[in-house]
Amino acid sequence: MRIPYKYAVALTAALGLFMAVLDNTIVNVSLTAMQRSLDADISTIQWVITAYFLAQAAVIPAAGYFSNRLGLKRMFIFALAVCTLGSLLCGLSPTIAGGGGALLIAFRVLQGIGGGMLFPLATSIAFGAFPPAERAASSAFVSIPVLLAPTLGPTLGGLLVDSAYGWPWIFYINLPVGIVTIALISRIMRPEEPREAAVRDRFVWTGLVLSMLGVVLVVYAFALVGETRPGTITALSPRGEIWGWGYWLVWALLGAGLALLLAFGLYESRVPRDPVLDLRLFRDYSFSMATVLTWIVRATVFGSFFLLPLFLTQFRGLSAVSTGLALMPQGLGAAFGIISGSRLYDRIGPRYLVVIGLVALSISSWLLVGIEPNITAWGLTPILFLRGVGFGWGGLPLQTLALSGVTGRALPKASSLYNATAQIFSSIGVAVISTLFIQGTASEAAEIAGRAQSTGAPPRDLPLLAAAVSMSNVFWLLTLATGLIILVALFLPAGA
Repeated sequence: MRIPYKYAVALTAALGLFMAVLDNTIVNVSLTAMQRSLDADISTIQWVITAYFLAQAAVIPAAGYFSNRLGLKRMFIFALAVCTLGSLLCGLSPTIAGGGGALLIAFRVLQGIGGGMLFPLATSIAFGAFPPAERAASSAFVSIPVLLAPTLGPTLGGLLVDSAYGWPWIFYINLPVGIVTIALISRIMRPEEPREAAVRDRFVWTGLVLSMLGVVLVVYAFALVGETRPGTITALSPRGEIWGWGYWLVWALLGAGLALLLAFGLYESRVPRDPVLDLRLFRDYSFSMATVLTWIVRATVFGSFFLLPLFLTQFRGLSAVSTGLALMPQGLGAAFGIISGSRLYDRIGPRYLVVIGLVALSISSWLLVGIEPNITAWGLTPILFLRGVGFGWGGLPLQTLALSGVTGRALPKASSLYNATAQIFSSIGVAVISTLFIQGTASEAAEIAGRAQSTGAPPRDLPLLAAAVSMSNVFWLLTLATGLIILVALFLPAGA
């Protein structure tokens, strides 16, 4: 049986996107093994994650611009090849003479460049394969890997790190995926010629440099907030002390990044023919409302996705594999929400679907307020399944609505603008929420230890007790935040 063209292309694009998203999470559980193998300090190893994240953020704005000039299919194959090559080199880095942590970080930058381009390009390919009336179905294809990969990453990474193969295989696993995806997209996707007018126009290097540097500085500023200060890890603080908001470099980077993005916006408004990011898209009500609401949802929800793995591994003491299995219901719920949401979108419209999804997220946040220190995976299962469903119903309609009115050559740039800004707000959410949790845990630990001085030694599970209280406080704030987002969602268009 022959698969229809639109499904074949969208599935292939989703496969490539899955590889890029998986690389964001599969590495997290292997940092300790890398640190021991490479004899590196914690500051160096943290850059294995930070370098990939920054490289992704840098190239997302430019991906749509280059695809208009060189062709969407060519750019997608190029991005896959770069990501696959970067993965191979990352795995080989400990065997290269003179290598080590610095070489691994350099290869992670290469991997991140390819992976970052895959985000807007895969979205554009999947959306472009479907007619505008079926955009909800195409959005489902690219949303499933984005939500499933964070769940599968820790489990798969833990299995590989604990196996006889070791941590390099978390990178080698990308090789068959990348090669198969390149072969499939080369065979399946119809060739697309670059836009002639764009090819004749000169490259807008000023806009490219301003956008890439601005995004990188802003994203790194927020990433730096949650990075561990060297030499601060103790038994009472297994995560260590973070730089926090009082670190002068955070505000210097943030100020410089925002200044560059402001300069970029002013410059782009004077480039009528082929801007890097078409900011005029914000004139469209549906695009602007869906994009702004995506910023709020990503900042609120993606930050919470960071909390549970951190709590379960570093405080609850679960292994990487056990943590991944405990989080699996969230991925399954997201898959259910995306698949069912793609069908409900055309029936009830984006406004009501997003509101229902946000209500589910609010309820799940409220249930996590009562998290117990010794909570089991079974205790989390119904809550996380509901949370996954809520994010599937709340996230899919927003992406669909934002890009539903965009077609042809404008689609890659719209996808780049949507993904680049969403990436910035995702990093903001992770930084703010992780800072609240880590600093709250330290504060609660000091308070519990102070109360225990009058009765004897502090409890043995002091870090776990403090983390549970801090987690509860953070989810109170998230419950209030998602409740407020519901009010904003009421202003979305009622129909597609």
